[in-house]
Amino acid sequence: MRKRILLPLLGLAAVAFVSAQVREGKASGAADRPRAEASAACLTCHKASVLQGSIHERLACADCHKIPAGGQTKDVPHAPPSMIPPVNCTEKCHREDNPQRPGEGPMHYADSVHGRAYLERAEKDVARCWDCHGKHNIRAAADPDSMVNRKNIPLMCSRCHENMSVVVKYNIHAESPYHEYRQSVHGKALFEKGLVTFAAVCTDCHGVHSIQSAGEPHLQAKDPQTCGKCHVLIFDEYRKSVHGREALKGNSDVPLCVDCHGEHTVSAVTEATAPTAKKNIPDTCSKCHARPEIMKKYGVPEDRIRTFIESFHGIAIGFGDKAEAGCTDCHGVHGILPASDPLSSVNPANLAKTCGRPGCHPGMPARISAARIHLDIGARKSGAPYYVQKILLWVVLISVVLTGVWFIPALLRRIKRPRNP
Repeated sequence: MRKRILLPLLGLAAVAFVSAQVREGKASGAADRPRAEASAACLTCHKASVLQGSIHERLACADCHKIPAGGQTKDVPHAPPSMIPPVNCTEKCHREDNPQRPGEGPMHYADSVHGRAYLERAEKDVARCWDCHGKHNIRAAADPDSMVNRKNIPLMCSRCHENMSVVVKYNIHAESPYHEYRQSVHGKALFEKGLVTFAAVCTDCHGVHSIQSAGEPHLQAKDPQTCGKCHVLIFDEYRKSVHGREALKGNSDVPLCVDCHGEHTVSAVTEATAPTAKKNIPDTCSKCHARPEIMKKYGVPEDRIRTFIESFHGIAIGFGDKAEAGCTDCHGVHGILPASDPLSSVNPANLAKTCGRPGCHPGMPARISAARIHLDIGARKSGAPYYVQKILLWVVLISVVLTGVWFIPALLRRIKRPRNP
């Protein structure tokens, strides 16, 4: 009896379920038709080929391009074109953050130097989503043909940053960053060696969507921690140094990576034009150590650059001798510490080891290594060298006077003396 009642009920339920599915399918198909019709209408004028291979190939035109207020999907051609609102890529899509690069997702564009100029000041010649990613031919970043593929990023950025009208209008401090980058150690690694994964490109230093202007404090492109993402061991050494400890506290007086190595022009130390080449290091260090106001602030003698240049080491380097000791040979490169620090290479207890390294003065006695390098012989406090210099100057002066008193009159008499016929 129960079976006779249950079977008809199950049949009715199945029919109802199928009918509901059919109605739902018809409804969704009806909903898709206007979108398809709208795209078809658009493509009667606009080429469909631009979407082929794009990651947006399956989207309808109206998914990105809003219908004008009060308009219909069939209102084509649209006139004037200004009726079409600008595309907003983050209104419905692209709202996610990048887990590998937190804080640099598309939603951060609004707070970037580009986003503020476009969204707040309505500037039209700043970078917008489609200027970097493309309009309809958008490709995944991993695609070699993508505008934002790592190997294409420097050239993509150069379209604005090598445009002098843009550079002048927005007072951009770097006039030709792309050409400088191509000649840098990073650019050569990318373009000549093909190290696409390892070579630093614009977005590695400046950020992706969160790019800030050069005047912003704690700028990512100048932050030593940015360089440290690639140069891990060097950054670990730098952050323990007298410079690094202060830099990470936000002290603007100390040198950052870009202050010594340059920004877009970073070169290998073996290149003669590199600011870190041996003959150029005194000039590089002088940008801070020849500034009296900074040296006084931190209790560092102001004459360190001048006295080094006047030393035997400095004179030899000035003549191009690469074997002589420069600033970094004694004080260190990235791990510089004050002389008062027991770990410093120029601490009095470590000078014999520092000066006695192979290639310098092996076996140098501690008494000799303790001699002052930064010696100002023009100052009385330098002791014997000061007095020796004074004596030599007086000897030269007396010699010149005696020459003038005896030699010149004798020469004049000899000239005037009549010659024998």
